[in-house]
Amino acid sequence: MRKVITNRLLETVKPTAKRQDIRDTSFPGFSVRVTSSGRKTFYLAYRWGLEQRHPALGVYPIVSLAKAREKAVEILRLVDDGVDPQARRRRAVTDVQAAVADFIRSYAKPRNKSWREAERILMRELVVPYGPRDVRSITKADILDVVDEASERGALYQANRIHAHTRKFLNWCAQRGIIEANPILGIAAPSRERARDRVLSEDEIARIVKAATAEPFPFGPFVLMLLATAQRRGELAEMRWSQIDRDAALWEIPAHLAKNGKPNTVPLSPFALRALDAVPRFENCDLVFWPVIPRARPASLPRSKPRSWDTLRGWTGCLPPSATTAPPN
Repeated sequence: MRKVITNRLLETVKPTAKRQDIRDTSFPGFSVRVTSSGRKTFYLAYRWGLEQRHPALGVYPIVSLAKAREKAVEILRLVDDGVDPQARRRRAVTDVQAAVADFIRSYAKPRNKSWREAERILMRELVVPYGPRDVRSITKADILDVVDEASERGALYQANRIHAHTRKFLNWCAQRGIIEANPILGIAAPSRERARDRVLSEDEIARIVKAATAEPFPFGPFVLMLLATAQRRGELAEMRWSQIDRDAALWEIPAHLAKNGKPNTVPLSPFALRALDAVPRFENCDLVFWPVIPRARPASLPRSKPRSWDTLRGWTGCLPPSATTAPPN
């Protein structure tokens, strides 16, 4: 029998003398089996190599339709990645290092543009001291030791970040059933953060402008544009010529390049436009400050400093017409 499996169907389907297998027309491979006794079990049919498999996903209503579909999607995602779901289930993630890696790969990276920061903090603060330990053995005292150490050295903002990323990681572990409960659930951040109120004095601004003006491309004009636009460093590194309307004196930052995920229109003052005038245009290159490698670079992009313009051309597709071998400063 083929039907769209809905909650309404599951509530109203009646058992018969023979077993019923209802295949979901909206989700190939997903089905529910209704026995003569009225038991309703979710199944997923998929192929691994030459083997046809039909794992059970749970019994309704103990397992909801939404949860069963979620389990099915996860199995199919593993198959698509070339990972045997049965082997993955037998090899439960229990040590801190493996759990952090799984959290970054399956949760933080797809959802958070600043996932590298989360990875850096968790690797340094959890994996380094506790990596081989079973994540289920991590206690409230273990986490507070790490947070308190940052607070004691005066890094209150960093202590808050450690607390926030660790709490999110442990919440994920609890939701996945890796641990029973988050050991720091309900523990407040170590300090209250205050908005920064430090501003540059006129003398400081004058000295920055003087130093940046004497600095060659790309970093001199880059610093001047930071000063002129007050935008985030990472967003300025992503600046494209195609985003700039010189007639209207505007810079349009698209949502996918903004840290907050929202489009932003930045007015460009005469000072900003003069700073842009000092930036050379490169052949077949839309990036404004292209040797300042954007944060959204390909995963394969090396972190080491490029040794030649030819290397940078391979990374970005950009090359100054007059520079072929001299590396950037």
